[in-house]
Amino acid sequence: MRSSLKLFTWFGIPVHLHWTFGLIFVYALWIGYSNHLDVTGTLWLMGFFIALFACVLLHEYGHSLTARKYGVETKDIILTPIGGIARLERMPEKPVQEFLVAIAGPMVNVVIAIVLFGVSMLIFQGERWELFKWFLQDQLLFSGGEDSGEILEESGVSMSGILFYLPVLVATNIGLVVFNLIPAFPMDGGRIFRSLLAMRIGRVKATRAASLVGQVIAVIFIAVGLFNWQKASTLTLIGFFVFVTARTENSMVKLEDILRRFKARDLLRRNFTRLTENDWMQTPIEMLQHGLERNFLVFDMSDKLVRALEEEDILAALKKRDFSAEIARYVQRVEWVNTDESLQYVYHLLRQRGYSIIAVVEEGNLVGVIDEAGFQHFMRMKSVKV
Repeated sequence: MRSSLKLFTWFGIPVHLHWTFGLIFVYALWIGYSNHLDVTGTLWLMGFFIALFACVLLHEYGHSLTARKYGVETKDIILTPIGGIARLERMPEKPVQEFLVAIAGPMVNVVIAIVLFGVSMLIFQGERWELFKWFLQDQLLFSGGEDSGEILEESGVSMSGILFYLPVLVATNIGLVVFNLIPAFPMDGGRIFRSLLAMRIGRVKATRAASLVGQVIAVIFIAVGLFNWQKASTLTLIGFFVFVTARTENSMVKLEDILRRFKARDLLRRNFTRLTENDWMQTPIEMLQHGLERNFLVFDMSDKLVRALEEEDILAALKKRDFSAEIARYVQRVEWVNTDESLQYVYHLLRQRGYSIIAVVEEGNLVGVIDEAGFQHFMRMKSVKV
């Protein structure tokens, strides 16, 4: 992604840092300055944020690696100031598989919290262990830690970064589990809710119900964030994200349901213009200016389909006034599908793989084409009936 920085690739999955992530460190410096922390204290604070987002990253890997077990790959994982995003190619359509993929992330945080608690038991003894438990309870009960200074002074225990941040990290992982299990689709809890509903009423109806619940919860998030902006401003951002993505996901599932009903034969256009690779670019330029076709199939001298010529390449030739260049200089790879291929795959080629025109064959013979304009028209017509 152009707006992110690639950090590394782990388990074959690229990890990117969104440019806004730098605001986290600006925020840490502001906290350090506001609380009169020295350099060491500020570094401890930054280290805590890094550790926190390492937990978020492991959470996303929980989703990604579980999805891989069901044949679903992850494009990448993006870390942002409000959390991580694992961009799966798709969600498994079987409700049980979606349930396991959705719950895998929170379960990773459960394991992290247990491990950190166990490590704390090993490294803290006596009064330091009592302080650890007090700090942990303080974080879990949201009491704010107003008496922290007095308790530390009374205990006589010297304060250290690890004694303060370990209980906070344990509590944060527990908080991540609880927060992610809120049934606000498409958060983890919402996907779990959708998968359980889908076992009874089907994926489309379950998505509609989960999306509605998610949008209601999103409005609550936004309202709480706005009325308590100083302490819960992030909740407003999360609310907007949940609201928009819930609507988008509901639309996508409805689209997939429509696509599943049709084959390539239902969409193909049998009348199309054939171009030859040694023709001049002036021919497709004139056709683009005066005709309805925007993308073309290109054949060799023996009438064998070899390439495709897309609208953006024709426009590039027009911009350069390259009228006398051979079409072969501007062609792109061509993709074939069978007439009985699902429109879901056609959609994948057009929208996700970026093909502008697709050749359609039947028993090895070219019978027509599918292009972006035809696909859009087809979906508009079918959407009217849905």
